[in-house]
Amino acid sequence: MQLDSILLPIRDELPRVETEILAASATSVPTITEIVHYIIRNGGKRVRPALTMLAGRVCGYTGTAGPRIGAAIEMVHTASLLHDDVVDSAPTRRGKTSINARWGNQISVLVGDFFWCKACQIIVDHGNSRILRVITEAIVGTTEGEVIELVKTNDLGLTEAEYLRIIQHKTALLMAAACRAGAMLGDASEGMEAALGRYGLDLGVAFQLADDALDYDSDEERLGKTKGTDLREGRLTLPLLYTLGRCNESERASIKEALLAPTLHEEQFGAVVQLLAQYDAIAHTRNLAQQYVERAKAHLTPFKPSLERDALERLADYVVLRGE
Repeated sequence: MQLDSILLPIRDELPRVETEILAASATSVPTITEIVHYIIRNGGKRVRPALTMLAGRVCGYTGTAGPRIGAAIEMVHTASLLHDDVVDSAPTRRGKTSINARWGNQISVLVGDFFWCKACQIIVDHGNSRILRVITEAIVGTTEGEVIELVKTNDLGLTEAEYLRIIQHKTALLMAAACRAGAMLGDASEGMEAALGRYGLDLGVAFQLADDALDYDSDEERLGKTKGTDLREGRLTLPLLYTLGRCNESERASIKEALLAPTLHEEQFGAVVQLLAQYDAIAHTRNLAQQYVERAKAHLTPFKPSLERDALERLADYVVLRGE
């Protein structure tokens, strides 16, 4: 399943997101300009702007503000990644050297702040205070999710319910906000806006769960995602949590040792992957992701059939199929 084919209904609009990001990020500071261009060259799926534009179209919006609001949401997402990479001391992002590794933590944090401010400026200039409120609420929620995740790092007592709450905040809230912003552009009813928000929330949870599975079972070359990144950074995700809830004390100790290791050796990683396979943790994670996909698609039933609604349904399927 190719993302380009799914996004055909907005094929002509989507490239404008890059243009809007460049225009909004114009600055007299050469370092910021260099970093903005570096970020854009490194790409990204632009799922969040796509959600805004598709949600707007589903609600009957025919104006031209979709790419600009979508660019603001993508800038919020980029800011969160810049800050996240500093917290995790991540050396790479999307297969390339991360901003913090190349320019340093201080500049990475400040450029993240720059993106947040510029994103809010776009929305203020647009003049819709409801969109501004939903985006700023998502920023607050995302930050709360990051803090909760940090506090729970290496906490082997973390429950599945607690973990799902973390990813709802950290990943799903911004996707929900992207969908609600599109609905607001289309002047949708409260019910339609709420339905699209729930679609985005469940889609975001599915997206993160699929990422959790891919971290242990992916084609590194094709996806540009290094296996075991979460484990190397001491991050507990659902496959590990599921296994920890079922393994014996000796196996639990080996997982804990791998999580806390300053440097994760390949034999340690292999042993953890073997345990995940023994307890069907990857299958469980993918099955749960699929359940959230089905929930997401069910929220689209109030909308009349259209190319855009079909694209939203296929986008939900893409979330769990993109690694296959």
